[in-house]
Amino acid sequence: MERFLSTLFATVLLAGCGSEERASNTSPLDTISVEELAPKPKPPPSAPEPEPIQYPTGPVPDVDIHQAAAAGDIETVRQHLAVQAPGYLDTPNESGWTPLHFSYAKGQTEMSRYLLDNGANYEARNKLGQAPADILLLKKNHQNSPFALVELFTSESCSSCPPAERLTSEIRRMALAKRLRIYCVSFHVDYFDRGSWTDGYSDAGYSARQRAYEFKRFSGLYYTPQMIVNGEYQTLGHNRANAYGAINRVLKKPAKVNVAVRQVKDEDGVIAVNACALGKFENAALCVALVENGIRRKITGGENKGRTLSMDNIVLDFQYLEIPGATGVEFRFTEKPDAKRNMSVVAFVQQIDSMSILGAHATPIRALGQASGPMQ
Repeated sequence: MERFLSTLFATVLLAGCGSEERASNTSPLDTISVEELAPKPKPPPSAPEPEPIQYPTGPVPDVDIHQAAAAGDIETVRQHLAVQAPGYLDTPNESGWTPLHFSYAKGQTEMSRYLLDNGANYEARNKLGQAPADILLLKKNHQNSPFALVELFTSESCSSCPPAERLTSEIRRMALAKRLRIYCVSFHVDYFDRGSWTDGYSDAGYSARQRAYEFKRFSGLYYTPQMIVNGEYQTLGHNRANAYGAINRVLKKPAKVNVAVRQVKDEDGVIAVNACALGKFENAALCVALVENGIRRKITGGENKGRTLSMDNIVLDFQYLEIPGATGVEFRFTEKPDAKRNMSVVAFVQQIDSMSILGAHATPIRALGQASGPMQ
């Protein structure tokens, strides 16, 4: 019995020693997680302290920079730039006019070039949304020169419309040759569209515009081809005597509102214009029409089926915005400028209640890179 207990004690003792030996062979790494072994990210280096902006110092000229720009005083403007903070060249006054606005308004060509060469913002807008170039255009129209806006409501499906289309094309060419302020726009209505064939340029909005004339101005007169001049006179679209008679009458009246429109560059490559209105008026809308000339199209339906029509002044897009008074608004069209297409934008201000046209202006659309520079 004693021998058995001695043997059992020795066995237990040896087993205990083996366990301690195995425990002592366990690595300390076995108890550390993977996350603890991952390298610790180094803190980002601290950014150096920005150096303080060194503004010019020196006496400021007594003459305000806006007054100097208006007077063409380049030396005084140069002194301002030497002592003022960066960006001072585009400082607006209480009306939002920058020195370049004043320079353009006063026709100071050398001053304008100096300001532009020194980084003046050509598209800076005043509180009315007008850029310096808009001020220049409005200044040219300050005498409210007479004008005529000739609207033709037509359709490719109407057999009576081609003669009216030819007459408006003739009026357009005559106006260009004589440099008259006559602007033609042809709205294609949609109420002739039937079945699978539709007028390629028709729009329900153009039909609604014609109906607005019928309701507000010409009770019961609603047909194609219908010609309306300055929203005041209407006639059968191919009646030459009546058309020229209406144009001659409105050309004896001064415009009530100065309107200017010019093409501006757009980052998306689409057609963009800035349209401005100046004058005393209310309850009016600033309207813009993108038109194309020199279109030839074979008609495959309607009363003119099988004919190839030549058309000018076709409205591709029409937009408007109600305005409370003098303003400047940028309009964008989905069409892209194309040197192969003869497009222009006609802008006009129209009285909402009476439908009278108060003033109009137009600008050709050039392909990107062909737009004329400032002061041209």
